[in-house]
Amino acid sequence: MKAALLQVLLAAGGVGALSLEEVLASAERAFPALAAAQADLETADAEALAARGAFDPVWKTRATGVPVSGYPQARVDSVVELPTPLWGANLFAGYRLGAGKVQPYYGERETLAGGEVRAGLSIPLLRNGPLDRRRVNEAKAELGQAVSGHALEQQRLEVRRVASQRYYEWLAAGARRDVALGLLRLAEERDAQLATRSKAGDVATVDQRDNARSVAQRRAQVAQAERALQQAALELSLFVRDDAGRPVVPAPEQLGPLPSLAPAGPSKAPADLGHRPDLQRLERQLAQARLELELARNQLLPALDFSAAASKDLGGLPRPELAASAPAELELSLTLEVPLRLRAPEGRLRAAEAAVRKLERQLQQASERAAVEVADARSALTAGLERLELAREEVGLARQVEEGERVRFSLGESSLLFVNQREQATAEARQRELDAWLDGLRAAASLKAALAEATSKG
Repeated sequence: MKAALLQVLLAAGGVGALSLEEVLASAERAFPALAAAQADLETADAEALAARGAFDPVWKTRATGVPVSGYPQARVDSVVELPTPLWGANLFAGYRLGAGKVQPYYGERETLAGGEVRAGLSIPLLRNGPLDRRRVNEAKAELGQAVSGHALEQQRLEVRRVASQRYYEWLAAGARRDVALGLLRLAEERDAQLATRSKAGDVATVDQRDNARSVAQRRAQVAQAERALQQAALELSLFVRDDAGRPVVPAPEQLGPLPSLAPAGPSKAPADLGHRPDLQRLERQLAQARLELELARNQLLPALDFSAAASKDLGGLPRPELAASAPAELELSLTLEVPLRLRAPEGRLRAAEAAVRKLERQLQQASERAAVEVADARSALTAGLERLELAREEVGLARQVEEGERVRFSLGESSLLFVNQREQATAEARQRELDAWLDGLRAAASLKAALAEATSKG
């Protein structure tokens, strides 16, 4: 509803001031970079689902017929296999039926008339026991969801920072245009007065011409300020979008009052910055790398697998000699596999160790960078406040001097040259005040982002 109302107001040329909250809400709703980050999160969710699919049960069935042979026969073998995350155990249950004339040397293919049911499990005791590729992929995919979530939040903070700064730049451009318009208005009012006084012979013609020159100069300054305002509005339009996601250029009529510049809050220790999404993202990536390292270490172990299988034939005896196979059967086995060389797992281990070291250093650098960003933004905000206070003092003094010079000119004790200089000095002081204000608010927006503060007030 708010987005639709914002779209109508912007398209209509604006009724009321455009607030920072409206800009941020529009940016979070439709900014393309956020939509792309959201798509990455959806991709991570899909990859996590796919990784969990490694533990889905599988049904396998094979039917074999030998119609033309000295041993005509038919066989059916069906089994359901279930891999589990419990120490890499694999469960299975199946049924098979062998009928017909079976070669004596393939006696295991034949079953009783009702077939054979079987069930069992296999458990890796060393390699792939504590950890295997399927479990690592599942854990990494779950961490990948967190990585994408933190990347989305990081992108959101960056969008809010830039959108806030573009909004402040737009307001500052509007204020600079007002300063230029004020200068032009003074020159135009004085031009009419000088024309009357020139006719009466109170002022020299050259003063009137000099003021006309000043009018032309200030009109050029207004045109330049208007262009700067248009440019700032175009930059801001990237964050102000309609319901279809298209940029909407704010109208000059929507310029609001300049927000106040507040001092920074209490400093935060570097340890308090751990909630920053960029640091959390690196921590999750480091956790993924450590999983790979654990798996690589495990793959150096020999494979020692335990398996157990129970089976039972059902039904009557097709031949008397099969009576011995009628009782239930339990089979236990151990399988040992020892690689004689370990170049492949050792290579993977070294690569995993290097990946962990790399991410540890990246996390260290990012943590130090975060502390510097906070300190720098806080310093810039403090400096902006100091500059703003001094600039306001300068503006007040410049206005007093300007007014005094204007009174002296009306009494014939000064010249138009000095009046123009005083007015220009006041305008330049006002521009420096706006520069300090803008730099301070830019720093405030950067500080919010550096501290990972999502809430922004205009």
